[in-house]
Order: sequence, then structure tokens, then C-alpha cells
Amino acid sequence: MANHDICTKTMWALSVPLCILLILFVALTAYATYSFHIFVPLAPANNIDCEQMFNTTSETYLSYIENRTLLEPSQDDRNCFQIRRRRYLPADMPKSMAGNHNMFFIRVVSKDYDFVEEVLTMMHSPIHFFCFALDITADALFKERMFRLGDCQVNVLVPRQLFNTSTAHGMLSAHRKCLKEIDEFEWRHAVITAEHDIPLHSTKFLSRRSRRLRDMVEINGVHFKEETLLSADPNDTSSQLYQVSRNWIQHLCSVATISHSQHKVLYDYLMKTPDFDLPNDSHRETSVVEKNCDTKVYDVDGSCLYAMEDFPAIRNTTRLFIRADPHYDFGFVQCVHEVVFERTFFDPISNKNANNYLYGSHKNLIDDYRN
Repeated sequence: MANHDICTKTMWALSVPLCILLILFVALTAYATYSFHIFVPLAPANNIDCEQMFNTTSETYLSYIENRTLLEPSQDDRNCFQIRRRRYLPADMPKSMAGNHNMFFIRVVSKDYDFVEEVLTMMHSPIHFFCFALDITADALFKERMFRLGDCQVNVLVPRQLFNTSTAHGMLSAHRKCLKEIDEFEWRHAVITAEHDIPLHSTKFLSRRSRRLRDMVEINGVHFKEETLLSADPNDTSSQLYQVSRNWIQHLCSVATISHSQHKVLYDYLMKTPDFDLPNDSHRETSVVEKNCDTKVYDVDGSCLYAMEDFPAIRNTTRLFIRADPHYDFGFVQCVHEVVFERTFFDPISNKNANNYLYGSHKNLIDDYRN
């Protein structure tokens, strides 16, 4: 009996530290797995073989053109875990990261939550900030899901105020609200995009590109120095700044890169220029700004909506963003997501070459129809 008691006590004495070690190992493994996606998220998953879409004569490609994939709304999320499980977005930001150049991405949204989430995932980085200002036309479910997304992600901001963006000043007020939200943080450049813009390059490339602007502002590919902004007269309708900024706003604010040091001066100027109505679902532009549009499908402002017909050419374009409609060809958006993911994590050479192409001649080489 004594030997039995000794064996039992010995087993307990050994099992306790072993259990503690096992629990620590499991906890460490779980934490490492959970934290890993802060730096390398999961690759986008869809049912389309995007490699086949580069061959425009293949049966797969032709069959897809006849039966495009359209946006199918996901179920409403009830907690943050469901969002992160679907998109694998990080819950926290790293405390520090060497050489970071914090960016701030801003856009006004009103519908298509799953498209918003898809584009956010394409561009997401834990060291950058994202702000989505909501238009007053957004329905209750869209607002609820957007507010939850902002509450779940520490670097995603969704102001509770709603904006009437049917006018130029309303759109600018929405941007300004986002800019004021984190003005005390050390972001360097803000990138303003329209609701249905999707990126063609990695956020790393966009960040590296913005650093070259320093304290300048770029609107539709045109650079404006600090002295130009400081001396700008909002009543001078013949100035280049007035003409370019009006054209930019008219086309739903796609695309501008604004330095942190100049955003207040720029928006003070813009808010003093004459207000005007913007295109929307009830007021579409009759003029087409991109006549060489393969899809022959246009946005409310006359901008070309890109689709799978354009997919083979996107790897060679110098455009930073293009417009897409998830209700016309959501599969194209998903395939672009794959390309951006590859450029972000597996193909740094393409980003380097694109950077050299854009800046090697010290000229603006972006093929932007809004110039």
C-alpha cells in the first residue's frame, strides 16, 4: 500500500508540471498562429481560376464572360470574431515597425458592404489607417455593419456622422471629418479614393510612392507645392489648382494623395470654392470621360467600369486605381485582389519596376484620363 501511495504521489508530482508545460505550449502556438496574420494575411479565396483569365481565347475565359460572378451579400456579422474569421484581419497593430510611413486611406461609402470589406482587405496593413465616411443614403443594415467594422478594427475609423455627398462641399466635409479624426497621429499622406475604386498596386508601393511627394499634394496626377496652396485664390477659376480640383471632385474624388502638412490648407481652399452638384444614382452624367472603354459600361460620372476583359492588361498599367462595379463583375474584383496580394507578398520586383517606371524620368507617366 505504501508503494502504491508513493507511485501515485510521484505521478501527480510529474503530471502537474507536464500539464503546465503542455498548456503553455498550446497557448504559445495559438498566440503565434493568431498573431501571424498581422504581417501575412491569408491569400484571397474565390471559386475563379484567375490564371485562366489571362488567356482571352480559352473556353474558361469565354464561359466566364457569358456568366459573370456578381456580388452576393454575406450574412450580417454579430461580433468581431466573425469578421476576422472571414477576412483574417488583424485585431491589433504592432507597437513599432522600422521605417514605417503611415498612410491614411479615405473614401465615402453608401452601399455594398462586402465590396467595401473586399477592397479594405486588398489594401489592409496594420501600420496604416482607414476611414470610411457614410453617405446619408446608406440603409440601416449597411450603417450597422460599417459601424461594427470600425469598432472591431483598431485602425479602421467609421465616423458616426452622416454626410450629404450630393454636392461638392458635402463630399469635402466628409473627407475633412476623416482627416480630423486622427489628426494627432503621425500619418504622413492621405489617399482619397472614390467609392468603387480598387487598387492595382500594393499598399507598400503606394506608401513608397507617396514618400516622394514630401510636402506636395497630388490631384489627378498633377503636383502642387506648398507655396501654390498658400497663395491660391478660390475666386480665380482660371488657375490650374481650381481646374484640376474641380475636375477631381466632379469625378467623385478619385484619386488624390495629400500630405499631412498641407491637408488643412488645401481643404480650407476647396471649401471656399463655389459649391456644385455631384453625379449620383438619380443624376448620372451624360458625357463619357473614357471613350476607349472595352466594357462600354460606365459609372454615374461617366467613368469606365472595368471588368474581366481588362484583366490581362492590368499588370502592365501605370494606373493606381480603377473603377469597378461588383454588381456587374465581382469576379474581376476578386482576381485583381489576387494580383494585389501577389504584388504585396510574393512579387516585390513588379512593385520596384513600377516605381522606376513612374519616377525614372522625373515626369508624370500615369495614364489618368482625368488630367
